[in-house]
Amino acid sequence: MDKIDFVVTWVNGADKKWQSKRAKFDSGSVSEAGMSSDKAYRDWGTFKYWFRGVEKFAPWVNKVYLVTDDQVPTWLNLRHEKLEVIDHTDIIDAKYLPVFNSNAIEMNLHKIKGLSENFVYFNDDLYLTAPVAKTDFFSQGLPVDMAVLSPIIPEKNGTANFQVNNMEIINSYFSRREILKNGRALSLKYGKNLVRTLLQLPSKRVCGYFEPHLPLKFQKQTFETLWQKEPEIITQTVASKFRAKTNVNLWLFRDWQLATGRFVPTNTDKLGKLYSLDGDNTQVFSNLESGKHKVMCLNDGFEVNDFVKQRELLLASFAKRFPKKSSFER
Repeated sequence: MDKIDFVVTWVNGADKKWQSKRAKFDSGSVSEAGMSSDKAYRDWGTFKYWFRGVEKFAPWVNKVYLVTDDQVPTWLNLRHEKLEVIDHTDIIDAKYLPVFNSNAIEMNLHKIKGLSENFVYFNDDLYLTAPVAKTDFFSQGLPVDMAVLSPIIPEKNGTANFQVNNMEIINSYFSRREILKNGRALSLKYGKNLVRTLLQLPSKRVCGYFEPHLPLKFQKQTFETLWQKEPEIITQTVASKFRAKTNVNLWLFRDWQLATGRFVPTNTDKLGKLYSLDGDNTQVFSNLESGKHKVMCLNDGFEVNDFVKQRELLLASFAKRFPKKSSFER
């Protein structure tokens, strides 16, 4: 199988220099909005365990690209043969910098110099907690994924606006029939998720795809194709210093792969699960320590009571799962 790279984005929201830079562009109304709230930049101190998970459970990875804004963790081994640190200036036009919008940053991932055609994208809240194989991400040279239909649910501080904007583009290029056919909509490989699609079949339009909060598998050519076809809205997104309702997001590229049929059907539930951290994370910590899932998405919830205590407990669970330093650490 062709080589596969990992890409991960990271920001240290506690960095005073970064805070000062952000404050120059934030009038206060931006940080108060859920899409760009301080929670979005809060650091739980767990990032080194992301690297420990990669080394222990995905030793086959070709390269790891860390995308940051003039920041590098103090503990990171910059001499590691598999590691490349990519600054925003390396992939984003200078006229749009600085940028504090994850959507804008992610529109440019394909511009990473040396990035393999097939790559896996991680947010820094996605951790490998059990062994994964290349085939968990790619098969037959294509991403493994599931084209499951699902309505877009509007929620305060949610992603619905981005998803609607994404689907407006998808529906302008593909008919309902093409989306169902190319996505192998009735594939039994989707398991119980097939029910989601069955409930949407009576609709005359495709409202949206089900978006699992798991690592995303991409081909660079998908980014290049959409930049060529939809430069205006993608450029508008890149020009947004903070997340805005008019943005598209990274799922647009995934949705395009599903709509074109450039993927291999699978049930992504087998890969991992999303957890939102809150006031009682006992089950989360237990599952982390036991390695119940291959991937765990530990989403920073809006109602984390006693953040300091929960952070200490989470770090303790990670330390039990990954007691030894990785070679990515100094």
